[in-house]
Amino acid sequence: MNTAPVYLSIAGSDCSAGAGIQADLKAGFALGCYPLTAVTCVVSEVPGQVNDIVAMPAEFVADQVKICLQHFPVRAIKTGMLYSPEIVQAVTTELQGFEGPVVVDPVMIATAGEPLILQAAISVYEQYLIPRTTLLTPNLDELQRLLNTSTAINTPDDLQQAAAELVKRYNCAVLAKGGHLGDTTCTDILVLTDGTTHRWSHPRTTGISTHGTGCTLSSAIAAHLALGHNLIPAVELSLNYVAQAIAHSFKLGDVMALNHRDK
Repeated sequence: MNTAPVYLSIAGSDCSAGAGIQADLKAGFALGCYPLTAVTCVVSEVPGQVNDIVAMPAEFVADQVKICLQHFPVRAIKTGMLYSPEIVQAVTTELQGFEGPVVVDPVMIATAGEPLILQAAISVYEQYLIPRTTLLTPNLDELQRLLNTSTAINTPDDLQQAAAELVKRYNCAVLAKGGHLGDTTCTDILVLTDGTTHRWSHPRTTGISTHGTGCTLSSAIAAHLALGHNLIPAVELSLNYVAQAIAHSFKLGDVMALNHRDK
């Protein structure tokens, strides 16, 4: 009987299929895993526009997580859009007995700038979920939100310093995503709990929508962890995967979509 490593995505649903659990499913299957999903919210959106968000009841989200963990050999978990303090708390409670790696994409702000989390949920993230986290994957806006600072982050060195501050605060590894820095190359920086750092740079592909790249990246990392890779190679392989998906994206209507075909 054929088998595939299983991981669980706890995230929102994107009707345009570019982000959220739809992106997670595409990435997981392309990388040879079997991705499970626990839906936290249903979002009416397309790249650049969020019309409405309907949150699932926290107890229903918790039940999805619980039944998946009871019936499948889950090797890794990623969380994406959790939205409310009740959902964050419910998810954290269900993860208490899980011993595998947890990748947290702290989805707070859409690429177009719309908020994707209630303000009250941020402190619950910090108090309950992040202490259980193996890897935190904030983008530039999320870094500043978690640091509670308006100090500009303009260079990769600034990005590294900000990530190092979060590592000290939360005692988990942080992958600071540099796609919003605006350079001709995109530099992403991993800071580990022992203070060591790793940098990766990829050429920037212009003229396309990057909607869903953060979801795809965190899901790819969870997939590579489920496949048995250690954290550093899992991050590197996933960054390369997303860079290739962006470079080979294709046109659907008036938006661009990541190409998640096996490469």
